[in-house]
Amino acid sequence: MAASPPRSLNAAWLRWPETQAVFAALAARGHDARAVGGAVRNALAGEPVTDVDIATVALPADVIVAADA
Repeated sequence: MAASPPRSLNAAWLRWPETQAVFAALAARGHDARAVGGAVRNALAGEPVTDVDIATVALPADVIVAADA
């Protein structure tokens, strides 16, 4: 069975200033981050995205330092 092509993803929530600020703060300290959870599910399903979960391998203390910068 052939895989379905990826759906077009309306990811305006990835451009929200708040979302960009979190990604930028983590990236400035060398940490990768990914959007996960309900935001991704809802975007793929064409449903509204109201919050964004972000996963990173950064330790909690490193995330706090990034957020305080």
